[in-house]
Amino acid sequence: MRIDGRTWPPGRIARRRNLLWDRLQAWLVRDIVVVDGAEEYRFRCQNLREFRRCGDMFTKEPGTCDWLRQTVGAGEVFYDIGANIGVYTALAARRVGESGRVYAFEPHCGTFARLLETVAANKFEAIVRACSFALHDREGFYDFNYRSTIPGTSNSQLDSLATAKETLLVPDVTELKFATSVDALVQTHGFAPPDHVKIDVDGNELLILQGMRGLLGSTDRPKSLQLEMNKRHRAEIEPFMQSHGYELATTHYSRTSQKQIHKGRDPDEFSYNAIFRVRP
Repeated sequence: MRIDGRTWPPGRIARRRNLLWDRLQAWLVRDIVVVDGAEEYRFRCQNLREFRRCGDMFTKEPGTCDWLRQTVGAGEVFYDIGANIGVYTALAARRVGESGRVYAFEPHCGTFARLLETVAANKFEAIVRACSFALHDREGFYDFNYRSTIPGTSNSQLDSLATAKETLLVPDVTELKFATSVDALVQTHGFAPPDHVKIDVDGNELLILQGMRGLLGSTDRPKSLQLEMNKRHRAEIEPFMQSHGYELATTHYSRTSQKQIHKGRDPDEFSYNAIFRVRP
């Protein structure tokens, strides 16, 4: 084999390829700091999607940030279900402080690795418990279908090939993934019950809610939940929450969706976040 007009022994080819790859990786990796008043949040990014998630931390979903700031308090327990690289995990961890706890759930293996880096970069190891398994309405092993293996991506699906928009997912790869329910975590595995819950799992929100029926009906039930309302189960979620003693407090769209709606697009085309609180 010839490279640049020169003949390279196989071992030398491998070493040169690894060296070039290492240099490319080092060039791509960037540590960034997002400033919010007196607070700083640190992230390590390796692709454009991660840069956007971090750079848009306070502008992509301002309603989510407002909910976290106004609702989550010191010493509380927060469940971030669908944590991705940990943008809202970090914000919640700052709110609960060292006397609180954040459980961050992210089954995408590449994204989970970046979530761990977010926890370490912000020195939240004593506050955040990162969990790489999935949540479902029951315990078992299920296909986790990757839309993409690139860290920071979304729309991978557990136990389904239907996306949140009810289109067919053709996975890049499928992993056999352990999943359990929130009720099992609290009742059997010793997890602290959450005071607040965020669920953003690209269409499986209702299944996760069905797996926490016991908690929602108990004296330890969450004070508030923010749920992403996707096309798949949107019509079923509000009645489900009402039947468990919750009322819809407010809704909000992402910045991108708001722009499209203002241009005249049908709001029903877009997912949105709904915040539910315990009914007085």
